[in-house]
Amino acid sequence: MGLDAIEIILRAEELFVVSISDDEANDVRTVGDFYRLICGKLSLTALESPGTSAKLPRITQKVKKLSFLETHIPLPPPPAVLPWTSQTVWDAVVAIFVDQLALEPEEILVQARIKQDLKIC
Repeated sequence: MGLDAIEIILRAEELFVVSISDDEANDVRTVGDFYRLICGKLSLTALESPGTSAKLPRITQKVKKLSFLETHIPLPPPPAVLPWTSQTVWDAVVAIFVDQLALEPEEILVQARIKQDLKIC
């Protein structure tokens, strides 16, 4: 697994306050697989064909502090601060890929293969 792939996983773990095992990461082939994995960890039903919102979330240090993601003991963000939905999870996944890889949101599709289409090793 390359540095970009590891960074994407670490960013997702931090943002969503979940743990992704090496086996789970190795089973992810598409952006949709990654999205469904995160939704499953958050006990959400993934959308079949999620559309990307016009405005993607920006994950700033302030947002991290508000959602308690900088603590050493992972705590789930309180629902009043960051209520995850299937749509907001998709938008956050897209935002992570866009930020990490300097891609356009339109390039992050559910069926996009991570290695072949997005060139992430």
